[in-house]
Amino acid sequence: MVTKTSPEPETPLPEWMVRFVADIPSAVALFDRELRYIAANSRWLNAFGIVADRLIGQSHEQFDPHGAMTLAELHRRALSGETVETSLNDDDGLVDGGSRRVISARPHRDHDGAIIGVIATLHETLAVATEKSLQLATDALTGLAGRHCFMARVRAAVAPGAGSRRPAAIFLLDVDNFKGVNDLYGASAGDAVLRVIANRLLAGTRSRQVAAPAQFGRHATTQRTDMVARLGADEFAIILGNPAPSLADAEAFARRLLQLAVSPVVVGEQRIRLSANIGYIVTNDTHRSEDDAMRDVDVALQEAKARGPNNAKAWEPALTSTVGRRLAMLDQLRAALDENQFVLHYQPILHLESGRVVGAEALLRWNHPSEGLVAPAAFLPVLEESGLIVPVGCWVLREAVRQMQVWQMLYGRDLMDWVSVNVSARQFNDPSVLLATLAEIRDSGFPLGHLKIEITESAVMRNPAVTRAVLSELQELGIRIAIDDFGTGYSALGALRDYQVDMIKIDRGFTARIDTEDGKELVLAMLKIARIYGADVVAEGVETTIERDILQRHNCPYGQGYLFAKPMDGSFFGAYALTHLVEAGNAAD
Repeated sequence: MVTKTSPEPETPLPEWMVRFVADIPSAVALFDRELRYIAANSRWLNAFGIVADRLIGQSHEQFDPHGAMTLAELHRRALSGETVETSLNDDDGLVDGGSRRVISARPHRDHDGAIIGVIATLHETLAVATEKSLQLATDALTGLAGRHCFMARVRAAVAPGAGSRRPAAIFLLDVDNFKGVNDLYGASAGDAVLRVIANRLLAGTRSRQVAAPAQFGRHATTQRTDMVARLGADEFAIILGNPAPSLADAEAFARRLLQLAVSPVVVGEQRIRLSANIGYIVTNDTHRSEDDAMRDVDVALQEAKARGPNNAKAWEPALTSTVGRRLAMLDQLRAALDENQFVLHYQPILHLESGRVVGAEALLRWNHPSEGLVAPAAFLPVLEESGLIVPVGCWVLREAVRQMQVWQMLYGRDLMDWVSVNVSARQFNDPSVLLATLAEIRDSGFPLGHLKIEITESAVMRNPAVTRAVLSELQELGIRIAIDDFGTGYSALGALRDYQVDMIKIDRGFTARIDTEDGKELVLAMLKIARIYGADVVAEGVETTIERDILQRHNCPYGQGYLFAKPMDGSFFGAYALTHLVEAGNAAD
């Protein structure tokens, strides 16, 4: 701060104000009515490169002839009572580093309110290119940090030069089947759901902070604050500021986030149910880059998805090899679809009283080129988790219909009444491809009344609004609906009450206990409920004549299980069904 005066300004400052100006963190100068310096702090002097020993009383033009005209105009307007601001330079104020230097001026008044001079402040704003970059770093829909901003924050936390490289807690959350929400309710409702989830995740973090453009630099490098980001359409990420929680605390935090994310969202008059999964990691010395950390947290997320909806999973080293094997299988499954390695086997459904085959359940098998037939339990979870079940499911529908047409051509249309196909929750909650495939089958001339769609009770109840809409469209196409594994969920009665299903399939676990008093009462209760709601019943897993006889005695119409036949190739199934048709006819005669 220079205080030597020559000549004297109109209104010299008291010493306390001189010290006050010196301590202001911004670049500040005070001028008298003649645009002569009264005071200026070191930040102002450095900004203009002023090194004069005697500043007070001097004109700014002496030190900055180029910028003096701009400052003079601001000075004139400030003396008239205005507060004004403008870029300082003719080149739009751009200086080294891409910043924009902006100078503002406002009246300096005495105790009576009279204008005795001008207070000028210089500050830098981000250049246009930098502003655009930061806008890209911030998610426009939710206001959360974007991928670029989040990755910079992770990089700062785990890079080898990041201080003492303390552990960082990172969470990756993915909303299941979000495309189905957009398809059913529209994109605007989907956007509203994402904003609600974003706000919930913010509320669930300690600092509830979000990276806004002006905060980008601080959030990218500061490790003491939490950050919530949206990385993709339905993928969110959270990193907790130092100190990182313990693994047990991270698990509790992950489950709290999951609970917040999956709570129903009300949009207008719609109550939208969601499911999600979350993977998380507390980094260690093996995570030397943001790519290392994000790779492993994604591995944890994939494992959580493999365990079903609404699961949270921490990363551990063994998961990397597990997910690696799963990814290798996924590559093989994609090849299997392209190279026609999938086949269907069919298990008959019999009318218990007559013994006639009334239907066939199509069951997916993988004819691996080197391992032979692979058990469905080994690959169906990978299909479901990856979404590959959607195109594979469409293939199953087309192939089952093709086989039904072959049977009808070879043995007549009276051979049996329907073929049933299992539809997964993933297909049901993202129904556009499923419905398009069924419309294509209808347009080919196949009567959709000969097709039955089976869906598990748990999948039906996962998202009731989606279920209701899709079931309505299926029934308009003439397709019959069966609830598979009936009785295993918590809302069997609700499924029958709320949806007009045509059939229930009693789970094999209940059939196996029908020879006990309690087991028989449960099955009889299901039969009674089905009759009340006008639904047919198939008892699955019938393996003994005792089970068959009890079911038949209590008027269960249909049965399916190893007592009658194991699943078989389509070429054998037609002959099997024809034999039972003939035998049923002979018995009737």
